[in-house]
Amino acid sequence: MRHAPKKSTRRAAALEGDARQTTLTIRIDFGACGYLGPGKIRLMELISRHGSISAACREMGMSYRRAWLLVDEINRIFREPLVETQMGGSGGGGARLSKLGHDVVERYRAIQGAAANASAADIKALKALLANRPTGHAGSRD
Repeated sequence: MRHAPKKSTRRAAALEGDARQTTLTIRIDFGACGYLGPGKIRLMELISRHGSISAACREMGMSYRRAWLLVDEINRIFREPLVETQMGGSGGGGARLSKLGHDVVERYRAIQGAAANASAADIKALKALLANRPTGHAGSRD
């Protein structure tokens, strides 16, 4: 019997490791067009690295169907596709980021870096106010 891989979340990893680990997460909401966040960006980076949606989703511990739905969503957000796919055949299929896809990933990472730099002092101050130990529950997403 084959078992599905354990789902690993950032929150679960933080509870298992250093409870004082702090990350800034950026999600860009384009209203009715959709949103772009760390999961979609990571998926795009892995597609670029592996040349394959299936290899990217395996590394993320994500189902192939979920990855395809995210790629479709990513491609609908912008006026041109960010992920280009090629159907399988004798040479096999594959996927790659378009020029626009590379540009979007680069701009997202630039926004993330600028936000981290601009908020570093405030995040450090908030971190100093944390309880001595984690509560052990996921809490809300606010």
